[in-house]
Amino acid sequence: MTPTTTTEPRITSYEPASRHRTLMKIGNAVMVPMLRSRFGARMHDLALLTVTGRLTGRRYAIPVAIYELDGETLVLTAAAWRTNLRGGADVELTRDGRSRPMHAQLLEEPDAVAEIYAAMLERIGVRHSVRVGLRVAGDAMPTHDELVAAIGGRRAVVRLTRA
Repeated sequence: MTPTTTTEPRITSYEPASRHRTLMKIGNAVMVPMLRSRFGARMHDLALLTVTGRLTGRRYAIPVAIYELDGETLVLTAAAWRTNLRGGADVELTRDGRSRPMHAQLLEEPDAVAEIYAAMLERIGVRHSVRVGLRVAGDAMPTHDELVAAIGGRRAVVRLTRA
């Protein structure tokens, strides 16, 4: 019996189906007021990121998962709102029941993004890769090249610093 080769990549960017995106919109409508309330102080891994649209000037309140890595506050995302942060932008972060002005820097360069995703996968484990928006087949840590191919312009990192 000869071994079969697969053309499926070992790691892919997790893209939710349209049904899941609809549920996320409904969930976000509930999460925005909750994160602004006293209950938000109990949701340590979630925050509300308020971003101003570059073209419209409209303010968007977006529930996000927050990650701490090497003393940096990060948001890992594939969402379209990230384009409002190109070139850096002042934002407001509501976390643990407190709002504070922050500066957001968008990292889109595939090698830099892959390094951060690799560090996060090391921390949370490959089995939980969906938490950071990736699907990894098997238990082995993906290589840098595999991460770059999976992320390839689909995923980005928002680095938040105090304004």
